[in-house]
Formats: sequence, C-alpha cells, structure tokens
Amino acid sequence: MDKFSTWTDLKGIKVGLIPIGSLEQHGHHLPIATDSIIAEALANELGKSLENSFVVPVLPYSASFEHASFPGSISLRSTTIISVVKDVVHSLERMGIEKCIIVNGHGGNYLLGNIAQEMNVDRPRLLITPNRKHWENAYKEAGISSTTSEDMHAGEAETSILLHLYKEKNVVKTEKYIDIESPKRDLLTALGMKPYTKTGTIGFPTRAAAKKGKILLHHLTKQIELTVKEFINLDT
Repeated sequence: MDKFSTWTDLKGIKVGLIPIGSLEQHGHHLPIATDSIIAEALANELGKSLENSFVVPVLPYSASFEHASFPGSISLRSTTIISVVKDVVHSLERMGIEKCIIVNGHGGNYLLGNIAQEMNVDRPRLLITPNRKHWENAYKEAGISSTTSEDMHAGEAETSILLHLYKEKNVVKTEKYIDIESPKRDLLTALGMKPYTKTGTIGFPTRAAAKKGKILLHHLTKQIELTVKEFINLDT
C-alpha cells in the first residue's frame, strides 16, 4: 500500500515504511530533493516484497544544517524531527501497525538512531535502515569505485541511482559533473560542508552510470530486506 491507497485498503496492515529524505544542495548536477527521491524509491521497492505493508509518503525535510551555506538547503531542528517521527509512529500504531521501519535517505540524520533506541526500550517498534554495512555491501555489488566515505555526497553512487531512476529525463545535469576529493573532514560538524567542497559535491560523479545505479538500488533493497524481515519476526 502507498499514498494512493484508500483507508479501506489499509485495514490489517502490520508494517509501516517511513521514507525520510532531505532538502539540501547536491552539487551542480543533482536536484536538491535527491535524498528524498532515493529514500522513496527504496521504500517503494521494499514495499513490494513485504506483505501487509504501507509506504508512508516521504518526509522531505530533515537535519541538513551542514549544508546551510548553500542555497536550497532547508532543515528541521532536532526537537522537531523527534516530535514528527514519534507522532508518525504513534499514528501508525493507532491503525494497528506493530512495526515501523524508517528508510533514511540522508546520512546526516544521526539522531534517528537515538529516537529508535528510546522507542524500543519496552519492545521492538522502530528500525532505522539502511545501515552502513548495507551501503558498503551494495557498493561492492554495483562496482562503485570508491568507499562510502570517499563518495559521501552527490558522488558516483547517488548520481548513478538518479541516472537509473530518470533515464529519459534531464534530471541529472551530466554536463556539470565535477569530481571533488576531500578525505579529511574532521571539523564537518563544526564548520559544515563549505570548507571541504566549493561545489557541494564530495565524491566522483564522473564515474556514475545508470547501470551501476540499477544494481546498487537492487542490492541495497535486498540487504535492507533481510534486516527488516528479521526485525518483523521479533516478538513484540
């Protein structure tokens, strides 16, 4: 089930998939909604393999303060995100949904893990995916040439996924690719992205390909699916 469902379609649903993206700069070549697009695509793919699941409409804003020096970046305060996530989960639980999975498209949403830990104290209620291992394994399967750290933002991986999702559209501005190598980012949380990249990109978009994006999305979905099914089968 998804955003086109009627309320009668949602009777008996037991699993809620909550995609969370961001609105932030993604270099000169990717749209500011990139993280939301990827989170929604992942959630929709997961929904196809999970019985009695509901893909909630994507939350398009989250914590993007590290991108505040670039136009197009909008952030919610941590307290706001905590409240929104809890309110969404509580609403789904009132519908009878017992397990919720956040499909996170933005690596800067560190606080989501803390929210899950708090909400899971009494019983397993909320899972955050994908984790770093999911991404790393999917990178290898797709032949992404650098690590998740080296290719952290608007690089080969994200660009490949967008090329795959929008083959026929001019969403990815391929003529504006600029590779940025910036391995040392120790003060990122203090200074934000601007000191480490003039374009907003950290990674290698010139290495991107739609075929890599298709493989990456497929294997990332399969990696997440294994963890999600293990979570769903936990006793509540």
